[in-house]
Amino acid sequence: MTTEAEGMPQGGAPEPQAEGFRYPEWLGLAALLIGLAVEILFYGRALGVSFPIWAVAVCLAALLMARAESRRPARDSAWLVIPILILAGLAFVRLEPLTLFLHVVSVLCLFAVWVRTFRTGRVLDFGWLDFAVSLLWVPLEMVFRPWATLGQANRRVFGDRATHSRLMAVARGLLLALPIVVVLALLLTAADVIFADVLRKAFEWLDLERLADLARRGVVVLVCAVLFLGALVAALRSPGDRRLIGEDKPIALPFLGFTESAVVLTGVNLLFAAFVLVQVRYLFGGQANITAAGYTYAEYARRGFGELVAVAILTLGLIMALGAFSHRTNSGQRTGFQVLSASLVVLVGVILASAFQRLLLYEQAYGFTRLRAYTHVAIVWIGVLFVLFLTLLFTGNLRPFAPAAVGAAIGFALTLSGLNVDDFIVRRNAERWRAGGELDIYYLTSLSEDAIPALAALAGDSPASVQSELLPRLACQQAWLDRRDQDGWPATHLSALRARAAIQPWAQVLSAYAVDDEGPRYAWTVERGDGQAIGCFYPAYD
Repeated sequence: MTTEAEGMPQGGAPEPQAEGFRYPEWLGLAALLIGLAVEILFYGRALGVSFPIWAVAVCLAALLMARAESRRPARDSAWLVIPILILAGLAFVRLEPLTLFLHVVSVLCLFAVWVRTFRTGRVLDFGWLDFAVSLLWVPLEMVFRPWATLGQANRRVFGDRATHSRLMAVARGLLLALPIVVVLALLLTAADVIFADVLRKAFEWLDLERLADLARRGVVVLVCAVLFLGALVAALRSPGDRRLIGEDKPIALPFLGFTESAVVLTGVNLLFAAFVLVQVRYLFGGQANITAAGYTYAEYARRGFGELVAVAILTLGLIMALGAFSHRTNSGQRTGFQVLSASLVVLVGVILASAFQRLLLYEQAYGFTRLRAYTHVAIVWIGVLFVLFLTLLFTGNLRPFAPAAVGAAIGFALTLSGLNVDDFIVRRNAERWRAGGELDIYYLTSLSEDAIPALAALAGDSPASVQSELLPRLACQQAWLDRRDQDGWPATHLSALRARAAIQPWAQVLSAYAVDDEGPRYAWTVERGDGQAIGCFYPAYD
């Protein structure tokens, strides 16, 4: 049962209640169409244009059903459709794994927030717990909310007697018995070879594999339809007097004095100041100081940039916790807390600059990889978050920091998409190779389709020694694109189309290489010109 005045569950699962929808059968039909769309667009296929099509279909279904039920969506949450569709569209543009993952997850999370605020709005006033409730409670509502509406639709379509008719009872019994009988039959066939042979001969006139595939597809359609119906019901139902968590009064009252908070902040400030002094002398002071201390530049750069980022994030949490749980009873204490926090933020900014500089040095020594590119972008966005936090700290209202942090997370995903991570890695490593560095072709050719245009350009601007390693693996990429094409039009992807166009001038050359594409992708091999078989892809890619 839920307490709408608080907007949070009070234990247990949501209790299904008839919401009195005017057209429950339309809601059920819309959910069924979305379930069919999921099966058509995604079942057994790689992600492609299917994802933005699905996102558009879901948004349209929600808005059309809201109009049919005369339940107008809140204006200050309807704008969420814009980032949802942008992020879904960008999932059609990039295939780099983390970029694609972040776009898909961001869309799903924004959908959850939209469902939660469909009638009430006020997304920009959300706190951390409001976002947490949206992401945890809405999936539960998707499971438990649809059943009352399904019953209402059933009575509307078939009449009140449908529930009690013998035919419907038999149908329900068959639906319950079928999965039970199938599971038990599978266990018995696994336990007894003779019984398995008898069962196989008894049903050999049926295409059991085809029936099993149809059953799996049917389950996908029904499950997705029920979940989407639950989301529709959760979005359109009356929200009651739903309030934001902690808006009227804090969740926990301050229990620390100003003195304790000041001591903590001062201690951390002194520690960070000492660290910054070392950084100014050794890292920012140049290579001579580092080598004089007994380290190589690469060794010093390699150590600790991940730990420095962790320190920055933990410090942000520390300031937020002290700000929420410490008393500041007069203007002097408030000013002192702001000054100590601001100095800590400045020192953390220097630490982030140190982490950024270490990463640059590491890349100069060892080249670019995905993890290093991710970290570069993340450090910049963490720095933006600290500036926003410092601004809100001096205004005395930290509640808007939660939506700001969500916006920064989305900005991180958008930046990765704009950077085109895999293309960036190939181009920067190619520049480093031309300047006298090493070139790890094995790693570069194991990146996603986003990297293929840059790899094709590298093949046209490299000596025979590089081409002998690069072209066979481009033949592997061509075979992978051929495999992707078998998934049909829903798997069509802009990155794959650009990759196909980039290697088209090399098609005749690449066709001379024999690719063994049996088994999982990481096990593929290709024969080079000398007859030696080499691995196609980096094992860690999959």
